[in-house]
Amino acid sequence: MCKTNSIDTEILNAAMELSEEITTYFASPERSSHEEVARQTDILIRNDMLMTAFDAVPITLLILNNNRQIIGANSLTQEQFGDAFQDVFGKRPGEAFNCIHASNGPGGCGTAKACNSCGAVRAIVKCIDSGKKTSHECCLQARGKDGSIRCLDLKVTVSEFPVDGKSFYSLVIEDIAQSKRLEVFQQLFFHDILNTIGCIKGYVDIIQYSTPSYSPGQQVGDSESYILHHLASLCEQLNNEVTAHRELLSAENGELVVQREHVRTMDILHALAVHYQKLEIGQDHLIVILPSCNRMLVTDRLLLMRIMGNMLKNAIEASPPKSRITLQCTEENGQVVFLVNNPGVIPEEIWYQIFKRSFSTKQSVERGIGTYSMRLLGEQYLGGQVDFTSQEDTGTTFRFRLQSMPEQ
Repeated sequence: MCKTNSIDTEILNAAMELSEEITTYFASPERSSHEEVARQTDILIRNDMLMTAFDAVPITLLILNNNRQIIGANSLTQEQFGDAFQDVFGKRPGEAFNCIHASNGPGGCGTAKACNSCGAVRAIVKCIDSGKKTSHECCLQARGKDGSIRCLDLKVTVSEFPVDGKSFYSLVIEDIAQSKRLEVFQQLFFHDILNTIGCIKGYVDIIQYSTPSYSPGQQVGDSESYILHHLASLCEQLNNEVTAHRELLSAENGELVVQREHVRTMDILHALAVHYQKLEIGQDHLIVILPSCNRMLVTDRLLLMRIMGNMLKNAIEASPPKSRITLQCTEENGQVVFLVNNPGVIPEEIWYQIFKRSFSTKQSVERGIGTYSMRLLGEQYLGGQVDFTSQEDTGTTFRFRLQSMPEQ
């Protein structure tokens, strides 16, 4: 990363000398003198252990004083700036990276009107005020040597650390442009493909209304009703798969919103059994609901169905045709426990990999997120507990524990 021309040196020097007289639109305009910056830099350089630790950080890292001025950097950052690195001492991050707003404020970076919405400045100020590690995203508009402006999507993380009784701050800067672009593409993809699936399903429904009905198991060969039935089923399955992937990505990003409502446990079991028994993957298996409790829960119905659906789907896929798959809900110590059992057995050597992302006993692509998503959604979002047992005499049972509501 090459440094470009930023705030004029004379303006910067004047700002340092007259900082007490300068007003600000956001952060403090005060600056340390050149002499103080040099003393602070010397304190850091003499701490070999600290600088060695910073040099081990494989991304851009700047060291700031309590006036948000740069007093050091790790070796990678020095290489990025090259010969221009010596010019950044005493400047603030926006000035060093030539932010277009840095020269608009009366006191440089952090003091312009636009700085109030800058994630980098806000993170630095918050960390200095609270002493706590702070992270924010920032879209920095940097002016190049040729006058062009480019936007940098960054994530900044600021942490306080003491040296010789003085507080300094590490500013770690990550380039998140690729992940932000991917996030936009993912949102567009899910939006467009779900709309398309909805349109296809709508046309299928219209045609079905004017075609004699078909019931599963009916031997009708290649009749229109038979084809439409399976086409509608495939549309529903595709919609569910796409929605599940969208939920998983939102969950991993910490953006999934839980919509809680009152749910009866038996309603969940019956809905699962009916849905999967009519799907193609479940028609060659016997799905049975064992005697169960019917307790009330306050949880996200769709996420609960997603978790239990993954358990049931895995049980079906892990069992030979004509196998008996059982669903049950019991009560233990004020919790309800959903259980899904199949006759198959998981080898002990892979027990500890079951909930890892992308791990699968199957060889096909796009596998391995079902069990991973059970634990992610069930534990991090619904506050439950997901586990399993697998033995020769009892088969494999996946369990999901949730807190139930007390009986009225």
